[in-house]
Amino acid sequence: MELFNTDKDYYLPKEYMGEEIKNGGLTKNNPRKWTEKEIEWALNLKEKGFKNKDIAKFLYRELVSVSIKMKRLAKKNGVTYNEPHREDKYLHNDLFLAEINPETVLDLFSGANSYYEGKVDELYTNDIDERFNTYYSEKAEKLVCKLYYEGAKFDLIDIDPFGSAYDCFDLCIKMAKKGLIITLGEIGHKRWKRLDFVRSHYGIEKLEDFTSNRIVDEIIKIGARNKKKLIPIFLNDYRNISRVYFKIEKIKITEQWN
Repeated sequence: MELFNTDKDYYLPKEYMGEEIKNGGLTKNNPRKWTEKEIEWALNLKEKGFKNKDIAKFLYRELVSVSIKMKRLAKKNGVTYNEPHREDKYLHNDLFLAEINPETVLDLFSGANSYYEGKVDELYTNDIDERFNTYYSEKAEKLVCKLYYEGAKFDLIDIDPFGSAYDCFDLCIKMAKKGLIITLGEIGHKRWKRLDFVRSHYGIEKLEDFTSNRIVDEIIKIGARNKKKLIPIFLNDYRNISRVYFKIEKIKITEQWN
């Protein structure tokens, strides 16, 4: 999964699709089994603010199939499928806000509803989908280039894409003053034993080295090149993603030479 640049990037990767089941005559097309990965993808789209009609399009499914599945997931044990992950994410968001006390926040992949609404003095939201009422509606890479060129600074930048936002890391580190939160969607590649992306971006050659800690170490190096000390306060591993919370300090000249 790569950085979401356009509408097409919301479509479910073919390798996440389940096998087709023989049509019993009740549907127009052959039914398709729901995979765990497809369910996660659907719920992430829902969390970003997409309607069932859009989700059906992105999953290559009929609307009725998605509507029924979403209702079943919502009713399961009275909570949504990924509620524990969301609750833990919001808990650590709260803890991190208390740790760094930011006044200005850039929510780079906010979706329709940003967690930071009403929690900080100045919030700048962004999503590529223009249907969402966000402050910016830009491709993330393009936006961070524009903001950096304009000299923008933020106490906290939250990077929470579906896939990897690696190409935004360097400029976001430059612009963030107090903290940086990154969701590592590339962790999902490990399930499929794919090393192509992490090999080229993080120098990871072996599956046993493909860990969130190794990726965090490489991001810390990017920070050091920008004279910023990235201190991991929280590193949480979930199903196919990880989320790291960095506190930022400026590196003193003496530290760079030690």
